[in-house]
Amino acid sequence: MQENNDSIFSEIEPAKIEATPLQRFMTGLLDFAIDILLIFLIYKIVPRNLLTSFFGLSSIFILIVVILVATVYRFLFLIFFNKTIGMMIFKVKFLNKQLQPLSNLEKLRSTFRTQFSTIKLYKEE
Repeated sequence: MQENNDSIFSEIEPAKIEATPLQRFMTGLLDFAIDILLIFLIYKIVPRNLLTSFFGLSSIFILIVVILVATVYRFLFLIFFNKTIGMMIFKVKFLNKQLQPLSNLEKLRSTFRTQFSTIKLYKEE
């Protein structure tokens, strides 16, 4: 005789549903907007003479700084919160091909490239 009938169902995991294209787009758009906001805040906070001395060197340096800011934001949020702000708002999460949460190495890879990798966005339960 079994005492707890719901223990049978507690072991069954719900199916993982991949995020819709609209959720993926909106997540990316919001994270892009946050990147732009961070770059704007850096521009406002850092003294102008420091900016002109660095940015006067090369326009490629500006591109490197922009990419670095976007990458650091995404990586830090993935490490500490397992999702970016856009992912939090649109209720999606990254899972690997085994439908498991990402390891730190996978988080680092997903910072740079997710479109053609085995890491995909899934809806949260």
